[in-house]
Amino acid sequence: MTPEEFAKNFYLERKSLVDLYLSSDSEIDVSKLIADLQLDEQKTEKIRQILNGVLRDAFYTTLLGLDGEAQIGERQETYKIEDENGNEITGGEIESYAWEYFHNNKFEFDNSTADFIATLTYRTTEQGGRKTAAKSGYRPQLKFDFEEMQTSGQQTFIDRELVFPGDTVETEIKILAVDYFEGKLSEKMEFEFREGPIVIGTGKIKHIKNKKLKKASR
Repeated sequence: MTPEEFAKNFYLERKSLVDLYLSSDSEIDVSKLIADLQLDEQKTEKIRQILNGVLRDAFYTTLLGLDGEAQIGERQETYKIEDENGNEITGGEIESYAWEYFHNNKFEFDNSTADFIATLTYRTTEQGGRKTAAKSGYRPQLKFDFEEMQTSGQQTFIDRELVFPGDTVETEIKILAVDYFEGKLSEKMEFEFREGPIVIGTGKIKHIKNKKLKKASR
């Protein structure tokens, strides 16, 4: 096992635990406690965010601690971990991979079929945004400042099932007009997403997955 695989497995375990805790079919204690609360969909989504945040912080800190880069409890020291073949996993590389997976969308970037990953901020209802939550898979129109043409952009939320007015979320986006926007997009580029003429929110590109879309650097 490599240091990257080690960090990746922690990341996947976090995702698996969150899904397990929120599963109506699960018989574990945490799932039963959450089910007993009889939460509506908005509060259930808040619980999802809390679980994701708590487990992210716990797993990330543990990985850094095992690599000697953070305290575990009241002690900070370097540990030596080997896989079953005697290959050392610790030794300085875990920290960087842990950051990539837990804070920089590496798993989604490596495995997504989306065109880019973006940070979105939904307008509140009072600001003219949606009145109800958007579900993962939502397809508003995207509008970039440099171009009048809009394109459909499917949003697959990262670590979320629902996004409510006023929320900020990281999202995988797959656009329809790839050929039209070839060579025109860049990271940190901002855009609006709309329902007809109504602006629902704004976004900023974080990572471009589809190299066809990426503007050539000068």
